[in-house]
Amino acid sequence: MAPAEQSKQTSAQELLAERKRLEEEFEARYTKRITVMFTDLVGSTSITETHGDITTREMIKHHDDIIRERIEANQGKLVKTLGDGTMSYFPDTLCAIDAAVTIQNALAELNNQKKLAVPIKVRVGINYGDGIVEEDDIYGDVVNVAARIEAQANEDEIYISESAYQELSEKGKYYARVIKTTYLKGKEKPVQVIKVFYKEDEIEKDRKRTILSDVKDRLTLKGMFRIFVFFAVLIGLVFGYMQFTSLLEKEPNVSETRSKKTSMD
Repeated sequence: MAPAEQSKQTSAQELLAERKRLEEEFEARYTKRITVMFTDLVGSTSITETHGDITTREMIKHHDDIIRERIEANQGKLVKTLGDGTMSYFPDTLCAIDAAVTIQNALAELNNQKKLAVPIKVRVGINYGDGIVEEDDIYGDVVNVAARIEAQANEDEIYISESAYQELSEKGKYYARVIKTTYLKGKEKPVQVIKVFYKEDEIEKDRKRTILSDVKDRLTLKGMFRIFVFFAVLIGLVFGYMQFTSLLEKEPNVSETRSKKTSMD
């Protein structure tokens, strides 16, 4: 191999080695396990059309102030506001849910005061996983899924992913259950979406509904089991009767046997 070609070959190897080192350093420095939260102001477009820009701007001001304060109070970082929504991240899922619940409660209190022309209704989506965390932004699949989880929710609701729920350090702190199984954009397999309940009346109502549903399921299973047992017994009786009849048909006639024996003698 010529010296020039050997120099190029060595240079390429060095570049590949340097690239690998930089990738490892980048991952170690910027890739972290985080909980991402998206919020969205529901119906902002129609509010603007109906009530005008000034009313909408006033709403967003209250919206941003409440959300920013609750995020920071729960160890979160507000990454950006998205017009009528926000994106933030937290060190763990419990902090994110605490923030989401306090946000919803604060907004409900503000709406009850009726100081604004239109009540502020927000939906929240939370996801947990690996993300790229830079100084002023976050990236990765964990961010995309959080946004799509948020899009599944209705006003006043808090939805979290299964990974976020599994990461919860205190699962008993909030009443939560799987609300739906659905496909998210970019995901081949269906995912479970979990709703976090924070209103006492909704919690009580859902618990009763869940209990009734469980009772119905059990009754249905019990009824199916009884039907299965009935037919199993019936089939057993029929089979036993057929076997007994078959044995009777095969048993030799005693009088004929004696007659044959006498004639032979």
